[in-house]
Amino acid sequence: MVTMNCPKCGAPFEYEPGMRFKQCDYCGTMIYIDKSRVMFYYIIPFTISSNQVVQLFRRWASGPKMAKGLENSKVKSIKAMYFPVYRFVRIVNGKEKVIVKPAKTSLLPGLTNLKIPPGDMKIFDSNFNTGNVEVIQPDLSMDTYLPQLQGEAKEQEIVYFPIYEVRYEFNGKEHSVVIDGSSGEVFTSYYPPRSSAPYLLLGIIVFILAAIGSALGTLVTPAGWVVTLLGFLVGLGGGYYIAKKY
Repeated sequence: MVTMNCPKCGAPFEYEPGMRFKQCDYCGTMIYIDKSRVMFYYIIPFTISSNQVVQLFRRWASGPKMAKGLENSKVKSIKAMYFPVYRFVRIVNGKEKVIVKPAKTSLLPGLTNLKIPPGDMKIFDSNFNTGNVEVIQPDLSMDTYLPQLQGEAKEQEIVYFPIYEVRYEFNGKEHSVVIDGSSGEVFTSYYPPRSSAPYLLLGIIVFILAAIGSALGTLVTPAGWVVTLLGFLVGLGGGYYIAKKY
């Protein structure tokens, strides 16, 4: 048996040689163990409140690609958590490259696209107060990613990233998004899109009117001018109506 101290609470613990993870008996932190490499622990504080999260969600939901009325969806729950990621600093072709990978298996969207802002990381130890926010423990070994990383290793650390999971209901179905608790960026794997059927129907009608106007001779007969003008007005008015309703 080998003895080490927990990097968070400082309590001693024992582990068997060859073990990669060990849960602290005192504070419950999942500790990564690797004597051949140094592993540092950092955490990024939340800078966005739960009230701001609702505003960010509704702003995102009101985008032009979203279904009409999505911004008025019922927000069913907001869960704050610190999600663990590996931060690898590698030297590739003489330049420093930072690579971020999830340290926990999860179906939450966007966790492979998290960007760690420089200068915002704090040392994660017993002095850092996480409040009532859940700290998700890693279940993926760093060795999962090392074989596929390019260049020479410079640093590697576990960073606990602040995220919000927002679950909302729209048209009787439940969906979810992840909001970065430090930057406000929104991640999702799916969102109810704006319907394209009305625009397609409008395009067909305008095309038919334009074809009729051309057949009647736009530059020759008054009827051709009337049909062409009608097509223009239908397209303009129909587009405005669809944009407002759909």
